[in-house]
Formats: sequence, C-alpha cells, structure tokens
Amino acid sequence: MNLQQMEYIVALDKYRHFVLAAEACGVTQPTLSAMIQKLEEELDVKVFNRDRKNITPTPIGKKIIRQAQIALNETQRIKELVADETDSMTGSLRIGVLPTIAPYLVPDFIHHFRKAYPGVSLFIDERANKALIQELEYGNLDIVLTTPPEDSKNLLEIPVYTERFVAYFSEKCDQTCRAITTDNLPAEQMWILKEGHCVPNGSLNFCKNKEIGNHIYEAGSIETLIRIVDRNGGYTIIPELHIGFLTESQKKNILPLETNPPAQRCVSLLIKDDFIRERAVNAVFDTLKAILPAHMWEGRASKRPIRLRSTPLNTDKNG
Repeated sequence: MNLQQMEYIVALDKYRHFVLAAEACGVTQPTLSAMIQKLEEELDVKVFNRDRKNITPTPIGKKIIRQAQIALNETQRIKELVADETDSMTGSLRIGVLPTIAPYLVPDFIHHFRKAYPGVSLFIDERANKALIQELEYGNLDIVLTTPPEDSKNLLEIPVYTERFVAYFSEKCDQTCRAITTDNLPAEQMWILKEGHCVPNGSLNFCKNKEIGNHIYEAGSIETLIRIVDRNGGYTIIPELHIGFLTESQKKNILPLETNPPAQRCVSLLIKDDFIRERAVNAVFDTLKAILPAHMWEGRASKRPIRLRSTPLNTDKNG
C-alpha cells in the first residue's frame, strides 16, 4: 500500500468514474484501475463495487477510503509544517464557515487574506455546523469559523467576536415601544431560520421549541427572512452584521432585544487539538480582526499572537 494508491481510491470515490478520477490524478485510466485492483488484492477486500453504470464503495471500502483521506491529509501537513516555519506562508488552507456567518465576512476576508498572503491557496467551504465539525475531525478542513458546539471534544476553540441579535419587524407591525423582550414577542408572528436561531446561552433558543415561530416556510438565509417579513408581515431575529445589508427604510424597522442573558452569539475559530500551523491560525485571526467592527472583538481577541504548542488555548465559551 502506498500514498499513490490512497490518492487513487479517494479520487475514484469523489468522481465515481474511472476516466475522471484518472484525469484528476494525472494518470491514465488503465494505470489507475490497475493500481486500485492491486490494492484490493493486497488487502484481500473489495474497495469498490463495479458495474456498467455505477461505481460505489463497499461498506468496508468506505472505511478504507476515509482512513486513506486522513493519511493523505496528514502527509500534506508535513509540507504545510515546513511552509509554516519558513519566512513566507505557502501551501493550502481550508476554512469552513457557517452559512449564517459567511455573507458578512467571507467577501472581505478573501480580499484581505489573498492580498496579505498571496502564496497561500485558500479554499472556503460553507456548511451547516454539524457538517463543519465532521469535516474538521476528518481532516478535510483546517479551521472552522462557527458558533462552537456544546461538545467540542478533541477541538480547540479560539474566541473571535461577540455579535448581538436584533428584531426586524414588518412596517405593518406596531413599533410604539423602543425595545422589546422575549416576554412580549408574539410567537405566531415570528419567521424562523431552518438553522441558525439557536443561541447557546438560551435566551433565544427558538429552534428547540417547535411551537414557536411560523413554520409555513423555514428559510435558509437571513435575506430570505427579511423579504418574507416585508411581504407577509410579522418579524424575525437577525444578527447585528446584517444591519449593514438593509436599506435605509428597512433599518427603521430594527429594534434592540432586551434579554437576560443578552441575545448574542459568540463566534470562534475551531481547530483540532493537534493542529500545528500556528502562523496560519494567526493569519486567519488577524484578518478577521481587521474586517470586524472593533466593539465586537474588543475584550475577546487577544493582543498577543496565538500559541498552539507552548500555551493551551482558552476554551471558555463565555470568555
């Protein structure tokens, strides 16, 4: 068994087509087929089921492919470690981002990061939280920007910023009060996200109570929610960073939330506890600080460089 064979089975699993997988690996189709067959003979198991129309991994093949992907990721880390210790950052960096965070940070992040680190091949993947954590644990992502899960075993958390939530009302709603609390939010008039209206501190944990909110349509984006509210009435809850996306007339429909504990979310960088690319983590962290409003990260973002090997990271979600 060698790294080439691992690369071939990972590619075939991705493309499910011998010719496409061979092209991706830069070899001929007969070469790829022969190497995979040789691996199966060596292991004495079938990694793939083959017929004229479909190529699918066998049950044990799925486990072998996953382990091969981990091995390839670990091999890549050797090159990345060397690059991280040299004067110039090179190599690749794979970042995962939560969909309810991505619209506000990713465009500016790409612009600033590529300008500051032109030698780094940047890949950004937008996924739901569960998928992000899974891809991070598998080694398919290097860093994840998200609201930390309750169970972050084998992961290290680097708090980046705190963002408050506000209520966005339709013009049809009565807005005589300057501020509202969760006690006087009419549940039946609230439009909710399919994912995203879950705040760890519990003050706005709407998603766990299926009786709260209008479930005619569970939106996948904040922008869709805004349009639904404008057209159909009612209200929704949006993150502070979305305010900048509103028109001047829409901004008049914003009201603060008065809750105890505060209606806010803490956003952090997550890495595996054995991640060693210290300069890469600092590059991402510093780029985020440069594009975020100062009041969001002051008091949370450390003024000192992050140390991965000598000093344990702070994993206190409230700190």
